[in-house]
Amino acid sequence: MPLDVELPVLRGFLTPSEAAEWKQNMFSTAEAGPLLKSLMEGDLEEVLLSPQVLDLLRGDGSCSEGEDIEAYLEKQVLQYLTCGTNNEHTNRQLALMALAVSCLHLFAQSNWTGPPVSISISDLLPPALLSSEPQALVDAIHSSLLIDGESVYSLVANPLLLLLARVILTKCSSEMDSLQMLPWWTLRYIRLHQQILEACSPQLLDLAQSSMNRVVKSLSLCPEQRNLAIHFHLECVYTNLTYYNYQSAKEHSEKAQELSG
Repeated sequence: MPLDVELPVLRGFLTPSEAAEWKQNMFSTAEAGPLLKSLMEGDLEEVLLSPQVLDLLRGDGSCSEGEDIEAYLEKQVLQYLTCGTNNEHTNRQLALMALAVSCLHLFAQSNWTGPPVSISISDLLPPALLSSEPQALVDAIHSSLLIDGESVYSLVANPLLLLLARVILTKCSSEMDSLQMLPWWTLRYIRLHQQILEACSPQLLDLAQSSMNRVVKSLSLCPEQRNLAIHFHLECVYTNLTYYNYQSAKEHSEKAQELSG
């Protein structure tokens, strides 16, 4: 089941037959259903403000003022993944995928494509994490996004969205092994993170290379998904060019041409 959900989310839309199937079966599932429905309908802010996401992010309110924001988010996500029954585990992985995807879309919308996003940090986090100095929390989020000594662009909007996606897609991915295509979303996160850094990050490059390799392996098991594979290789071209890996970019370009006939 997870792959049947992952592929339409990557594609960005449901075919008529998939829409009928999802309406009957997927949208009614307890954890992932409402989030996937909002995601596929483009109601991205609704995903972030859904009861299950707010419960996940706010927890029981036991956090302390000044607690590390990234560590707090990781703790909450891992607790959400591990506290359910075995039957709920895959469904919760899909719910977190929907959350991470929504965060990436909203982050891109906030900083590049528009329109402005109305969600604020105070809508999502427990009061104990909200410093009396709002800039202090923003600085802490920027610090968590600093990598390889490369600082974050100071005017970036809604950095919490990128940090939450990062936590789900990198820090907690080992607990989401039912999702074969999750590394593709990791690759998309990397491209957004890299764009707000001053220079290319070797750590992000290493993660990008391992993510690309994992997606190639997963796509090899889905030969019927040719259009998605073409799309993936074109994204890899862009990623490799970002890091001046011209030979790898050329190889992915040639693979996309081969698949397109």
